[in-house]
Amino acid sequence: MKPLQHAQISQKTHGGKWQDYIEIHSFLDSSKAACAHFKHRFFLHHKEGIELGAKIFGAEIVNSDDRKIQTRRPLTDHLIEDLGSVVSADDWASALFPSKTESFYKFLARRRDLVESNKIQGEDELLRAFNLKQEDITSVKSFINCALESSSHPAALLVTHNSFGVFLAEKIFGCAFVKDCGKAADDGSKQQLVAVREVFERLIFLRMKSIPSPAEILARTATEKWMRGDRTAQNLKEKKRSAVL
Repeated sequence: MKPLQHAQISQKTHGGKWQDYIEIHSFLDSSKAACAHFKHRFFLHHKEGIELGAKIFGAEIVNSDDRKIQTRRPLTDHLIEDLGSVVSADDWASALFPSKTESFYKFLARRRDLVESNKIQGEDELLRAFNLKQEDITSVKSFINCALESSSHPAALLVTHNSFGVFLAEKIFGCAFVKDCGKAADDGSKQQLVAVREVFERLIFLRMKSIPSPAEILARTATEKWMRGDRTAQNLKEKKRSAVL
């Protein structure tokens, strides 16, 4: 289903105009620009993606009928319309990477252990070198580790540790962080900036030894029918059958 179709359903469900919802639905499908395969849904079609959407668009929107709508409602509807249910990043990771014997799985497990134990060599030094404020450092780690909080699978790292994750970071933080210089710069300027893109590219490379693209990641993965929306089709069939009875 395309963002426009999702937006039109949201209009029927919540009122207003379809234009009120198109950006929200385009966000959830934005990973398709990085990988034109139904498995692109791994990056945002889950509970964690709903929470990221709520961060970007706010807890609620006001539609054209001047009605307040909780942002999570159309985001949740989108997942159900595409997958038949609201899944988690752990559901995706477990289905895409089922074999614990593969070398890539073992690599991810080692990297996750290092991330969670704060033993990535040079990470603290890297973040300090950017002169970021402590609250920005905390926010950077919170975003990039967002899927790790709810998933025990090593592949949860890959939700944000990729080139598309850098794009998401810019959606959340904007294009630049303000450096914590303690005082105005010597040239009289009030702010010194560091690109959000540079921070996340350097951090991802340090953690993963590369910045994988979504296509590279998904080329290594398995496939299950629910990923393409078979549960949705089955639910619709059951509804039609119940209506006839």
